Amino acid sequence: MSRCSILSLTMKKMITMLIMWTFTEMTAAQPLCDPLTQYQRNGECCQMCPPGTSMSSLGTCAEPMCRICDEDEYQDTFTVEANCKRQPYCDPNKNLEFVKEKSKTEKSACACQHGFHCSSDACLTCVPHSSCGPGWGPLVEGNQTHDTVCRRCPEGTFSSKSSWDAVCVRWTECESGYHVGQSGSDKSDVVCEKSQRQHAVIAIIVVLLVVGVALIAAAKIWFSRGRKEESKGKGCVEACVQCDNDPPREEKALLDRQTADAVPEADMPQPSMEEGGTGVPEENEDGPNLAVTGGLLFTDNGNYVTQENGKSEVLSRQESQSGTLLSEKSL
Repeated sequence: MSRCSILSLTMKKMITMLIMWTFTEMTAAQPLCDPLTQYQRNGECCQMCPPGTSMSSLGTCAEPMCRICDEDEYQDTFTVEANCKRQPYCDPNKNLEFVKEKSKTEKSACACQHGFHCSSDACLTCVPHSSCGPGWGPLVEGNQTHDTVCRRCPEGTFSSKSSWDAVCVRWTECESGYHVGQSGSDKSDVVCEKSQRQHAVIAIIVVLLVVGVALIAAAKIWFSRGRKEESKGKGCVEACVQCDNDPPREEKALLDRQTADAVPEADMPQPSMEEGGTGVPEENEDGPNLAVTGGLLFTDNGNYVTQENGKSEVLSRQESQSGTLLSEKSL
């Protein structure tokens, strides 16, 4: 090896050693700072502002002056920046909305409104989901990223309206006492109707109730009429008894005439008069008790007494009635 080559290698080693020594000295002179919460300034580790704030120039290294982010701003890391970051704008005219309330410590994300999905991967605007018509239901409901996928309603289910999220509903099962009046389809439900037997039972019950009410009403009317007839019969019997005891008015008037013509006034007993009283016939102990009524004498049995030539004669009611009839014929 030549002398020049040896000299060149020696110089390279010396330069390398000098560089390494210089780097070591510089590293030893600088303090170790937290890269997440601190920064180095003039050989010192200074404190950063926390998330949700920005740094003002009025603070010190150990105690910085931090300002809270304004509305529609955020800061998601420790920072030395003087301004916060702007929140993205979710345009409602493009059917966009914020996924959740805005935060000052994190970036808000835009999403499609309910019933809409992104029109592209960039999701700059949203379009409405496709609707499934009657007889169809969603196989896969639409969400933020994809559209609705429709399928025909399977047997035993139906859908009667157009919608992107209305699932096919099972047919109604008719309860006891009902039967299927109209079968279901993929667009309409089963129609249940009451069985004829049910109608017949209801009709029989109604007829029995009506007949029962009619019988009760008839029984009440019959009992009320029976009571009225019974009261009328009692009144008639009492009237008939009274009529048998009292002589008829016409017969009584004829007897009065015959007695007045046949008996002289001198032979008729004169009633005795008392002060403030009326004439009362004297009692005859040996003969029957006689009562004077309307100028005629009656016994206790209701027979009439006639006098002829000063002789009293008691006639029964039957004899007096026959005599009255003979007198009327002679007249």
